[in-house]
Amino acid sequence: MQRRAVLAGVSSLTLLAGCLSDDEVDDRGEIEILIDGEPVNLSEDRYQAEHATNHSIDFHLHEGSDQWYMEGEERVTFAEGIDLLPYFSFETVDGDHVLDHDGDTYNEADASTEMTFLIDGESVEPTEHTLEDGEEIVLEVSTSG
Repeated sequence: MQRRAVLAGVSSLTLLAGCLSDDEVDDRGEIEILIDGEPVNLSEDRYQAEHATNHSIDFHLHEGSDQWYMEGEERVTFAEGIDLLPYFSFETVDGDHVLDHDGDTYNEADASTEMTFLIDGESVEPTEHTLEDGEEIVLEVSTSG
């Protein structure tokens, strides 16, 4: 398992202890977020549970891995997962999806903004799709402004 090989110190082991437990949901899959065709570099330390000050065990990322991880007693939806990532927030306002990332707001109420939510290449409604082990999730944000 790749993430076990990454463990370099006791502090990392403590942070990853939940992911190594079989007592709770421990699902994982691939993740990609693109904004205007440019991938967000989710391997940056600030997004990783080992370094982020505001990470969630329910949905998170780890250094040395290109996967999302989900733990806890209940699974999260695609939308909840994105909202739980550091430096992202996601909500639905009057039926329009709104994503904040690093101080930039992308709102589907704006005619120039479109969001596509894909699970294994198929379009889904992010507030309704509960994530499952092994799924590849892709969020594409396009603006024409």
